[in-house]
Amino acid sequence: MLALASVHLQGFEFGIDNNVFHVPIVLRWYDLPQFSHDPVIQSLRHYATPVFPLLGLFTDASNIAAVFHAAFLLTRALTIFALLAVMRSFGLRGPWLAVAGAASIFVSALYGETAIGRDELLVDIFTHTALAQAVALLSIAALVRGKLTLAAIATGLTFDLNAMVGIWMLAPLGLVLAVHLRKPGAWRTIVRAGAAFSATALPVALWIGLSQKFSAPAFDYRSYLQAYYPYHFFIGWADWPARIALLLQLASGFLAATLLPRHRANAALILLALAVLFGAGVVVGQTSHSRLFLNLHLLRADGMLTWMAVPLVLTASVAALARKAFVPAIGAIVAVAGLIAADWRLVLFGLLLQAGARLMARRQPGRVNAVARQPLLLAAIGAASLLALATQTRYSAMPAPPGPHDVPSDQQLAGLSPRAPEWREVTRWAEAATPPDALFIIPPKLDFVAPRRIWVDWKEGAAVMWAPDIYATWHARSMELSSLRSAPAVLAYACRHHIDYAVFDRRPGRALTGTDALSRPLFVNRWFAVFRVPACREAGRLSG
Repeated sequence: MLALASVHLQGFEFGIDNNVFHVPIVLRWYDLPQFSHDPVIQSLRHYATPVFPLLGLFTDASNIAAVFHAAFLLTRALTIFALLAVMRSFGLRGPWLAVAGAASIFVSALYGETAIGRDELLVDIFTHTALAQAVALLSIAALVRGKLTLAAIATGLTFDLNAMVGIWMLAPLGLVLAVHLRKPGAWRTIVRAGAAFSATALPVALWIGLSQKFSAPAFDYRSYLQAYYPYHFFIGWADWPARIALLLQLASGFLAATLLPRHRANAALILLALAVLFGAGVVVGQTSHSRLFLNLHLLRADGMLTWMAVPLVLTASVAALARKAFVPAIGAIVAVAGLIAADWRLVLFGLLLQAGARLMARRQPGRVNAVARQPLLLAAIGAASLLALATQTRYSAMPAPPGPHDVPSDQQLAGLSPRAPEWREVTRWAEAATPPDALFIIPPKLDFVAPRRIWVDWKEGAAVMWAPDIYATWHARSMELSSLRSAPAVLAYACRHHIDYAVFDRRPGRALTGTDALSRPLFVNRWFAVFRVPACREAGRLSG
């Protein structure tokens, strides 16, 4: 029920962002004859996660959207279950655990991407990263309770789903294991945990070892990332408000750990390990040129920091509400309100109220609670405040559908049911009206989820991360197309490279010179036009 409510608040999209790599894997496009020499599609054989090949066992083009939707719902349900497991490991029980779970679906801090590493949290598409993070939360729940072998198994499964997230989770697992060295029989526990992780992670580790190239690429990998997508790797792009917000989040997490009903030390250790991991990501991003180290995406560990900090704050705050003491309860309401508004200043302030009230209660028993125990009043104030804030936060910023005179953004054009349908109309036309081996030039920032070849697009650049050999071709084609300033020049270029169709963007500010002067489009709608590439003689005359 909570998962359905969360999905209702956020919505679902299909075929956008990283789905442009997932769909071809599920539908096995790399086995289609038209893609036999396509380096990007062929590189997807080395996309090391079993999630999408497994989905492909019962998926075809007619049901793939429904399958992704079902996987999205199941992932969201598992994520919320894992959040509840983490909060239960912190000592929250019974109806108060249900209260914390209900509050979690309104926490804006959990939706979208993180502010610095742009790690995926609760996003509106199905990804294996989201699934891996849900299993990573189960590992955290086991770690908090000291069930180290179970945590190691969950970490191994996380590695299987997404090796990057699994490697991140080795940091908290390793730190908690190191702390256990002082206990009797510690080495036996460590060996069991190590064997459990190794056995669980071995299949995908072998897949990666056999399919990936670990030698240094023939280009400066760091420069490629800086030019292509710096957000996962380099803290330099993040502004100071985002950095300060992360520091406030960390402070809130550590303070909340001191207020937990149970297992405070393990919770603080896990948070510390993830903070150190993020710090390592900052250092790697500032100093390293190594593809191996940079591909660990350590800066994105701020996603796991958020996944840890939020249940810490929720548990501490709901536990304060459960005690029905007036001042801590007000602090709890403020802290949860801050989570809903994604304002970590409010969160920290609310936690400081709780900590201060607890300190005063220890020094002067009875004075704080003498203000009054008013559970019904607190419940009414809290429910009304949080509901109003949740409604305002989740709905006020939702973009309106484009009006008849609005120019849609790329985001509004994307997906199976986009707010502006014109790009979806282009891909449907291409699938229905062109031969399977047709080759297209498309606008660079739009996702072409159709079983047709494309010359190059911006998104394909991400494949360099697992298949660096495609960099030279991708970079050269991208630079060549970006240098063309007119539609006739694009057609002449397309002819020289034996490209069949060219799709032109007609949106104001994005249209190339001469687009509207071209005649006889095969397909046209308000914002796009598709042309058959003419013979080179005619294309050269047009460009001249």
